[in-house]
Amino acid sequence: MPGKGYHLATWFRLAPALLGLLVFVLVGAASLAALLRFSQFESWAGYLHNIYLWRVVRFSLWQALLSSVLSLLIAVPVASCLTHRQFKGRGVLLQLFAVSMVVPTIVAILGIVVVYGHSGWLHALFGVETPLYGLLGILLAHVFFNMPLAVRLLLQSYGLVPSGQWRLASQLGFSRWTAFRLIEWSYIKKALPGAFVLIFMLCFSSFSVVLSLGGGPKSSTLEVAIYQALRFDFDLNKASFLSLLQVSICSLVALMVYRFAPANQQDVSLLDARLYPLKDSIVARSGDCLAMALAVFLVIPPFLAIFDPIFSITFYQTLMAEATWQAVWVSLKIAIPAGLLSLFLGGCFGVLARTAMDRGRLAFLSSKIEQLGSMILMVPGLVLATGLFLWLRSIGLSPQSGYWVVVWVNAVMALPFVLRALMPVLYQQEKRFRNLYTSLGIHGANRLVIEWPLIRKSVSQAFGYAVLLSLGDMGVIALFGSQGLVSLPLYLFQLIGSYRLQEGSCIAVILICLCLLLFYLSVRFIGGKTHVKY
Repeated sequence: MPGKGYHLATWFRLAPALLGLLVFVLVGAASLAALLRFSQFESWAGYLHNIYLWRVVRFSLWQALLSSVLSLLIAVPVASCLTHRQFKGRGVLLQLFAVSMVVPTIVAILGIVVVYGHSGWLHALFGVETPLYGLLGILLAHVFFNMPLAVRLLLQSYGLVPSGQWRLASQLGFSRWTAFRLIEWSYIKKALPGAFVLIFMLCFSSFSVVLSLGGGPKSSTLEVAIYQALRFDFDLNKASFLSLLQVSICSLVALMVYRFAPANQQDVSLLDARLYPLKDSIVARSGDCLAMALAVFLVIPPFLAIFDPIFSITFYQTLMAEATWQAVWVSLKIAIPAGLLSLFLGGCFGVLARTAMDRGRLAFLSSKIEQLGSMILMVPGLVLATGLFLWLRSIGLSPQSGYWVVVWVNAVMALPFVLRALMPVLYQQEKRFRNLYTSLGIHGANRLVIEWPLIRKSVSQAFGYAVLLSLGDMGVIALFGSQGLVSLPLYLFQLIGSYRLQEGSCIAVILICLCLLLFYLSVRFIGGKTHVKY
């Protein structure tokens, strides 16, 4: 039975993780408190009787629910196909999936309009009229972003299936459907609730997609209403009310989903799980082809449309411009520190969550800590940044530029993606080796050295997500950017606003290329050569 000294040593080793969690909570609370200082609570009752507000809430819920369900319905067969089928271009497709879910929104919308717009590729080739501006356009954009995210998360769950189960399924002659029903589903259903909540919150708080493709006030969301209150009216009271309403609705949905979700208890699977061939059939091959064709149709054409200006003279002129490289430097100066900070916070959450796992009365903290990190998506980044800026100004530490505000907000907004990448493998290693580590007295940095070959794939994916999300941010940088703090997305926005559309399209190409390069470097130098397997 461990003594008091053992428990004190454990808490001491957890001090850096506890400090990271405490800073995360305190800065977030201080940001919201600074915003609430300007609120007039007696006027909030009047907002509740606003008919337009509840129409916005209903549409926000409806489009988020449809987007989440469609993304997951497509992602499940696609993930199964990618697990069981090996084909040329599979690794490239996986990397495109990884980039598409964090590609800058304004760039992706540009590609979607080129493909599905009234004079787009679909109309030119097949004469099909797509009502892009409205609910359909919003769903197309959300599936483009979130279906690949769901696929990557489900592939991690497939990576936890022990080789012995696949070997036994092969020996018994299981078909793909039988294997899915008896083996795969037990792992997938553990990942679906977290993936659904993550995608739902991303879609519910969608701003750029709805503003660009919504088609009018009837397709507005709470995030757009918050932006209007801050940007056009600077009504902090209304923005505070709408933000708390958004947090309350997302919290209610998350609590309902997690209430009926299966317990996230990882199995002790073998290292480097090996797949064994299952019984194939025409139905299985047809289903795989259909799923992959749908996924490719939704993801690849917008990417190709984005790269259309690459062969123009304007592209090379834009590439050589000093303003372009200045924007690239600013983007890297924001994205890499934000990615490292987000990875550090994700590590703090992960260490605390897996330490609490199966610890008797502390076991419930494991899921709560993980959910706390994901809940940041409920708070609009614009609101969080505004509150943080007001708080810094109130204590006399307001910087001349908003650089560190931008870095911090980007880091915490990327945290849910980092957690989704890290937590499954961290839980798995804890379940597998906890007793061995305890008996041998292996803790802290020594444990990290031993586990590094096992977790480096997930770490590279988490870091890539955080960097690309920070690289593509436009909302916070638009609020705090200055003459010397113009990132690529903000520069792109400025060019389009000045009707320099050709140069803007070229900047979009450069931004996508930078995303692909950074994700490849993360995969190659952190994840290792075998990362592309999942």
